[in-house]
Amino acid sequence: MARYTSEAEAAADGFSIVHEPEQHRFAVYRRSGDIERLVGEAHYSLTEATAGIAGSIDFDHTVVRPEYRGTGVSGLLAHRAVTDDVVRDRRVLASCWFIEGYLARHPELLTDR
Repeated sequence: MARYTSEAEAAADGFSIVHEPEQHRFAVYRRSGDIERLVGEAHYSLTEATAGIAGSIDFDHTVVRPEYRGTGVSGLLAHRAVTDDVVRDRRVLASCWFIEGYLARHPELLTDR
C-alpha cells in the first residue's frame, strides 16, 4: 500500500477526510467502486467558553483500521482535525496518545492559530 503525504495523494486512491460535527469526529472514508467504508476517526469533545475563558476541544480517541496503519492516513487525519475551524479560538487538549504525539511533533500547529 502507498504512503500518503497529502490529502490530494490519498484522495487519488479513494480516501476522503470529513468533519462530522453531529458525531464529534473527523472521519476517514475510502471509496472502492460504489462502496464507501469508514476506515478511521478522530473523536473529540467540546467545552464552551465561560466567564471569558476560551472553551476547549479534547481529542480523546483516534483509530484507523489496522490495514491502513503505516500509510500516513492517520497523520493526515490528525492534521485535518487539529487545523480545522472547529479548533479555532479553543484550547486544544489531547487525552488521545496519537493526537498528543502528533502535536508534540508539530507544535507550530498550535501557535499558528
